[in-house]
Amino acid sequence: ATLQAEWPEHVAALQSEGIETAQNAPQGLAIVGMTGSIDNDMWGTDSTIGFDSALARIVDAVDTLTSTARSHQRSFVVEVMGRRCGWLALAAAVATGADYVLIPEAPVANWRQSLERAVQRGRDAGRRKSIVFVAEGAVSLDGQAIRSEMVKHALDQSQESESRITVLGHVQRGGAPSARDRVMPTRMGVAAVDMLLNMDAESEPMVMTTAGDQVASKPLLYCVDKTRQTGAAITDRRFEQALRSRGPAFHDLLQIQFGSTPWIKPPSAQRKLLVVNVGAPAPGMNAALQTAVRWAGNQGVQVFAASEGFRGLLNGNVRLLSWQDVDGLAPMGATILGTNRYVPDPDLPELKAVLEPYQGVVLIGGFAALQIAPAIQAHVPVVVLPATISNNLPGTEHSIGSDTAFNVICEAIDRLKQSAVGSRDRVFFVEVMGRRCGYLARTAGIAAGAEFVYTHEEGVRLAQIQNDIEDLLRAFDSGKSVAIVLASDGASDAYDIHTLARMYGEESKDRFDTRVCVLGHLQQGGRPTAADRLLASRLARAGVDALLDKQSGVIGEIAGLTVVSEFDSLSADVQCRRPSQQPSESASVLGLALPR
Repeated sequence: ATLQAEWPEHVAALQSEGIETAQNAPQGLAIVGMTGSIDNDMWGTDSTIGFDSALARIVDAVDTLTSTARSHQRSFVVEVMGRRCGWLALAAAVATGADYVLIPEAPVANWRQSLERAVQRGRDAGRRKSIVFVAEGAVSLDGQAIRSEMVKHALDQSQESESRITVLGHVQRGGAPSARDRVMPTRMGVAAVDMLLNMDAESEPMVMTTAGDQVASKPLLYCVDKTRQTGAAITDRRFEQALRSRGPAFHDLLQIQFGSTPWIKPPSAQRKLLVVNVGAPAPGMNAALQTAVRWAGNQGVQVFAASEGFRGLLNGNVRLLSWQDVDGLAPMGATILGTNRYVPDPDLPELKAVLEPYQGVVLIGGFAALQIAPAIQAHVPVVVLPATISNNLPGTEHSIGSDTAFNVICEAIDRLKQSAVGSRDRVFFVEVMGRRCGYLARTAGIAAGAEFVYTHEEGVRLAQIQNDIEDLLRAFDSGKSVAIVLASDGASDAYDIHTLARMYGEESKDRFDTRVCVLGHLQQGGRPTAADRLLASRLARAGVDALLDKQSGVIGEIAGLTVVSEFDSLSADVQCRRPSQQPSESASVLGLALPR
């Protein structure tokens, strides 16, 4: 606002000095901001630019620490950034299954005793290590700063083994941005320019915000003022106000963290839930299982799990899971339960019999889970936690596993680009999963700066291919030396990735050569990203709560809120196995990689 008010004076001063570029400068200034902060401390937005990348680095570091902590039965105090905001510490604690977290918004009475009790309960439950997160701005209930050294001292006083401190510091700020931190800023940048073109010097300054996967905007000064109020509330020890200002997602994670602690008494055998995986494996399935077992157990409910999906269930391969049985699952890829695409006949008599002992069923999986769920609902309440890298289920913006696959694709393309630095004049054709759902191809196309993206939704036509080749030749004539073409593995029966590469190569006029890279099942493997772990935890917690309320439906997240959608309210293209309505990226976003 100050810059906007003073702008005419600055322009006049530059013009009086004879600065040539200032002669035609506008006399007014329109402002649209985008918040870059790894702390995620801006009011009014779900995520600031850089937060997901910093969280990924923290989680990677703690995953590495966990192995040495377990081998030595040692406690680690991990200090992360967040002077006036506990987002990084809290999100990392949930994503890694930490024992305890200290953040500025939610101090507890006698934090030392609370910490010692939490760590000891974990050791009594069978844990061989302890992880405690400390935000650099953590305070006690009386407003006194809590330092990592103080936490270490408290742990050393309460246990035989010596604890260690790890301060991640500016490691959290460095490195390549995550896939999500490439796509959302790109979307916001396009929206910001569109907004600026419709503003004038008298327009109120705005800031771009996010609500889940949706880009929005709010008055800049209002958001800045609310952010300052949050910091003041922490300073003045008005912690409830500070906690409310962080929004429902922050509050949900806080409940998950402190509601997933070791059980004081075993769950009752009178209430039982069943977990079954359905469909292809997706990173984050284990994190969903871990939260479901622990959250339900703290509600006094037993959780049973079927191995190998419905085949295992019908064969009686079911077991009761304890708190310790699921310890350490969140960082693990794939699923310890096993999974497959088999779904039983809805009229199979044995199906009703095997479901009879349970008061609710949690299905973790993709389209197959959605198809069998109504048949299960006829016997017992059932919820579906969307888990598929293709992100092709209705009722949610993101499915468990899709963010991990998204990051795998982006990392692979980064490597492909680097390999072409020396050879130059090369076009890489990259095939990604998704079949007839183009989510992975579209979003990876934005994140990786692909020149062209081919999906089943948009179709692949000969005339389009010809135009794209001509555009690419002009780009190479203008100095481009490396290009990326992305395609879903089911984009077209006639023009698959190899056919596209041959067509481009034939028409290239020796201006570039082509290479094909099919990523295949690499996209289903690896440790789940922090975002997938958090999504899995939120959906699992909401799913258990829904079943305890005797609700059925798909548990998803839309516009930053967790929702339960009844099965008959969802619209899907069953033949193509994708939602009837999908977000489509504008040409202005997907066309940014080519010179104009």
